[in-house]
Amino acid sequence: MLVAAIVARRWGLPIMLRWALFFFIISIIAGLFGFTGISVATAGIARILFFIAIVVFLAFLVLALLAGNTIL
Repeated sequence: MLVAAIVARRWGLPIMLRWALFFFIISIIAGLFGFTGISVATAGIARILFFIAIVVFLAFLVLALLAGNTIL
């Protein structure tokens, strides 16, 4: 968790991507130690959070492009 927090803060990632990175790192560590059930679960959570972050980003991108057209 500490590594994910340091990397996320250093790169300035949004909070949802920080959590996705956190669960991804937990998944890799669990997989290395043989906890496949935990690894699969955390990888699934990381994947869901990542795709939610992408959808939110795209929604805000479209809204920003539409707002930019009305301002000009």
